[in-house]
Amino acid sequence: MSEDASSKKRSDLPMLLDPGTKGGALFLSLVLFIIPIIVYEVATLGLGFDGIETGKWIGVGFTVLTTVLWVGTYIFRVATKDMTYAKQLKDYENAVIAKRLEELDEDEIQALVEDIERDDF
Repeated sequence: MSEDASSKKRSDLPMLLDPGTKGGALFLSLVLFIIPIIVYEVATLGLGFDGIETGKWIGVGFTVLTTVLWVGTYIFRVATKDMTYAKQLKDYENAVIAKRLEELDEDEIQALVEDIERDDF
């Protein structure tokens, strides 16, 4: 009743877009580094804003935006119990139940199944 590595869920995203992989983390870091530079260049060269003021506001805006997004993902993971501790606890509980089930005799297992079936009705 133990899970093997092939049954764990995998992401359908390509390696460079999956933040759970090293390639995805590297790609995401690169994109988050380049986006403010592009916005700065467009604002200063394309729209003619002052470079110092533009840099200040892009820095503040980017920091606030990324912080709000990070906190949002954290709250979402907590709300859905998609945290490392919760996963480890669930895996541990399942392993304990599986181990106890392996130690039971066939008669005891049959009695438990009958008890569960009786409770379902």
